[in-house]
Amino acid sequence: MQNRTGLEYLKIDIANQYGKDKELWDTRIDWVNFNIDYLELFTEVADKPILYKKAVNALRDTQKGIPTGFIMGLDSTASGIQIMACLSGCYKTAMRTNLIDPTTRRDIYTEVANEMNKLPGVSVTRAEVKPVLMTVFYGSKAAPKKLFGEDTPELAAFYQVLSEELPGALKVMGAIEWCWDIDALNHKWVLPDGHTAYCKVQVPVDKKIEVDELDHATFTHRAIVNLPREYGVELIANVNNCVTYQ
Repeated sequence: MQNRTGLEYLKIDIANQYGKDKELWDTRIDWVNFNIDYLELFTEVADKPILYKKAVNALRDTQKGIPTGFIMGLDSTASGIQIMACLSGCYKTAMRTNLIDPTTRRDIYTEVANEMNKLPGVSVTRAEVKPVLMTVFYGSKAAPKKLFGEDTPELAAFYQVLSEELPGALKVMGAIEWCWDIDALNHKWVLPDGHTAYCKVQVPVDKKIEVDELDHATFTHRAIVNLPREYGVELIANVNNCVTYQ
């Protein structure tokens, strides 16, 4: 793990808002240091001009010794998969999602697309893979089929690459999926801090309503009712998000 100073994090934020959020930490800091005397000139071409200007202003105040109270944010890289890497203890999944090996800044969406394209008959882009990869580890089976089709080389390649590159995440997803109780009205589990998560099983129920005052006209009302359900994928996201916010 790398420890950074407040000033370094401020410089990282400037680089992030400019558009260098895919670079290594040191590369971002070096970019700011190299351009430190004329950072304002890049405001109009920054990816997020307002946030970039705000961060640069905070840097100028810092240089003058003025406390800023500036808050910068860092986005996780595939946070859901990162949590699954931790839960499984899978070295490979952790490495692919930047939990280990700080010398490399990995992009799992690009890497999955690149690995898929090594297989015969497959041609996909990062932009195509990203929304599918973001949802598949929350149990979505429809998203991959919608993009790649059914029984296609692309669909087979997608799952093959996941099994090779993110095996820990797949195991965790499968284990949570198997916890679904078809007779339960709710699912609950205890988190490490002692908090009990309690999630009701909800089912949409449609009922036809007849209105006598309107010549017996009818309409359908849908209510969400607490009833057992044969299958559900929401456990995967719920358990994962509970761990995320611990």
